Amino acid sequence: MTEFVLDDFSEQTIKLIPASKGKRFANYLIDTFFFYLLAMLCGLLYFIFLDTSSDVYLEEDVEDSLLFNVISIIVYVAYYFIFETFFKGKTLGKYLTKTRTVDIDGSVPTTGAILKRSFSRIVPFDAFSFLGSQDTGWHDRWSDTMVIDEKTSQL
Repeated sequence: MTEFVLDDFSEQTIKLIPASKGKRFANYLIDTFFFYLLAMLCGLLYFIFLDTSSDVYLEEDVEDSLLFNVISIIVYVAYYFIFETFFKGKTLGKYLTKTRTVDIDGSVPTTGAILKRSFSRIVPFDAFSFLGSQDTGWHDRWSDTMVIDEKTSQL
């Protein structure tokens, strides 16, 4: 585990302890569960309010499949973007594991960094970027953010 200590020659020292891979994996599982709940709710609302077709054709299935994939990506990005923006670096998973996303200097991430981080998550194999020795994934590195353990870090 890497420890980051930032000292700007003032009396306040910031100590950032990255969240463990176990907590990061728990965040992923919890947030994925809530994403699927949200996606099912969106699908249910779609079929209740927007699905007016009475006949099913192969062409419509292909169009529906493409539409479903696009909507899924939008909901996935929106889930992370909305939570991390409005709850200052936290998603539902991060609330439960007592972790938080911060900029690499320990500050609350900017909206731009959160947007970059959220879109980076849809890159194929992003979840596998944690399998190496680094404590960060691509979406952390590309957005200059990190996930810290709130219990052990000092902000």
